[in-house]
Amino acid sequence: MRIATSFLALSNGDRLLVLKALATLVFVRLTLGILSVEWLRAWATRMGAGGRAVERVTWAVSAVARRLPGCTCLVSAFALQRLLSREGHASELHIGVARREAGIAAHAWIVCQGVTLIGESEAGDYAPLVTWRIAGPDDA
Repeated sequence: MRIATSFLALSNGDRLLVLKALATLVFVRLTLGILSVEWLRAWATRMGAGGRAVERVTWAVSAVARRLPGCTCLVSAFALQRLLSREGHASELHIGVARREAGIAAHAWIVCQGVTLIGESEAGDYAPLVTWRIAGPDDA
């Protein structure tokens, strides 16, 4: 009930943003094992002309991902990159690996305007394998 009360206390714009984050996270979560990574990457990088602040988009994705089962760092990173691109923001999705006692671990994180938005606490421990960059309108 507390989640519903918090949701209803949001502005109309933030409620819409939270619903977009929810739909995007669920879509990525359900299709990650079905669709190719190349398809998801192309989908996530389609640039739009929104205009919401990077901080609000990141907040919405993080808030929903914390409450949605199965939201891994990769799911959150794809969803955030999709929503940032739809709002017209350039970003980089990084995937890296690190050696652990149990073997090799993987991690995904998003960087926008030089700041790590999701996955920042672990990102420094991982050696980057791949970076998918979306150029913003000012980068052309």
